[in-house]
Amino acid sequence: MRLKLTFLPYFSFIPKKLNTNSTIFKIIKVFFVAILLSNPIYLSFFENIFTQTISPFLAIWGLILLLKHKKAKEYFWIGFFTGILWFWWIGLSSIYFNLSYLVPIIIFFIGLFYGLLFRICHWLKFDFLRLCGIFCLSFIHPFGFDWLNWGIFTVYGFFDTSYKGIISIFLIAYFIYEGYISRYYKIAIVLILFFMGLQYHEKQAQKLDISYKLINTNISQDQKFLVENIKSNTEFLLKEIIEAIKENKKLVILPETAFPFDLKNTPYENLLKNLSYQITIITGAFNSENDHIYNSTYIFKEGNVYILNKHYLVPFGEEIPIFKNLIQKYFLPNTQEFSKGPIQSKYKLDHKIITNAICYEATKEKNYQNSQIIIAISNNAWFNHSSEYKLQQLLMKFYASKYGVSVYHAVNGKENALITPKKMLSKSWMKVFKKFHKS
Repeated sequence: MRLKLTFLPYFSFIPKKLNTNSTIFKIIKVFFVAILLSNPIYLSFFENIFTQTISPFLAIWGLILLLKHKKAKEYFWIGFFTGILWFWWIGLSSIYFNLSYLVPIIIFFIGLFYGLLFRICHWLKFDFLRLCGIFCLSFIHPFGFDWLNWGIFTVYGFFDTSYKGIISIFLIAYFIYEGYISRYYKIAIVLILFFMGLQYHEKQAQKLDISYKLINTNISQDQKFLVENIKSNTEFLLKEIIEAIKENKKLVILPETAFPFDLKNTPYENLLKNLSYQITIITGAFNSENDHIYNSTYIFKEGNVYILNKHYLVPFGEEIPIFKNLIQKYFLPNTQEFSKGPIQSKYKLDHKIITNAICYEATKEKNYQNSQIIIAISNNAWFNHSSEYKLQQLLMKFYASKYGVSVYHAVNGKENALITPKKMLSKSWMKVFKKFHKS
């Protein structure tokens, strides 16, 4: 006997007269699967206990429907739309290099790349191997870009935020889809996998013991580096620092490149040093040393300044990994690459060891290993009005939960956050039920 799941034939509400073999309808079907595989990103805009609960189950549904598509071209189009739904925003940064015409081209090539990866997975003969191929896409990092991470399926919901939870989601999808197992065996296997993948413990992370303030700025990227705006923006930052001092804060954290110039040997460096006797200041700025330019974190503390340089650079944003001469000649003639600092920079703050992370680095798993507290600074104005910051947060939440790390994140754009390991959703539901029972 086969387990019959009536919810799987999606679009069953479509009228019979509609031509379900039409090209438009087929595109809608594969796009729907891509939406399910991207659901945590877009449901995060409406985060509540309900969306958190259904998110991993929507991902499971998406994997089931993916397996139900038997043709290579269907896999291609699912991958094409999935890639775009995850990363359509990448092209937005080209606007600020006067390359707006590249936006649709970049979006198309992103879709093409992931479409080809999904199609390669289809070449594997058996459905189980195809699903294993899809799972392994998380380990393919073009130019070091590792943001396609199925771990975000476990950030919400009951599953453990680890590879145990991810594998459980993929196996549940496979066994629900599999048609050659009897109904009762299938129910038993799915239940076993579900309970194996559940989150049973909450990891405890260290937190800062001192009072702090995260400064959020909202300076658009096209205005941020204009010379005529630097003075007014800098004065705003100084006012925020002084306000934090008046609030008796002991630490203030400003975003990446909050000061869009090299702070060394400037009047602002001396001013920040003087202020640091009253409050520790962490901010982003440039750092020029020995003909190298770094994207850096400056730490002002008790009249001293410490500089930590970024290691993980954004491909085609902060470094050009391939075709360097060609790209600089025809696309980015007036840009200069950043140099790399150490792999993992740490410093001591209030007797706690802090790992430094600048934007892209806050989504790197390496920075969460052997860390307890991360102070991250970002400039998300490159991708304003997009889903980039939500995906960034999901990746940070995944690694923070996996390794038991707390992250203090100050941003230019959207949005500041204190990220801690995932709480058990079952406890949240228990609170809801108790509140409902009392009412």
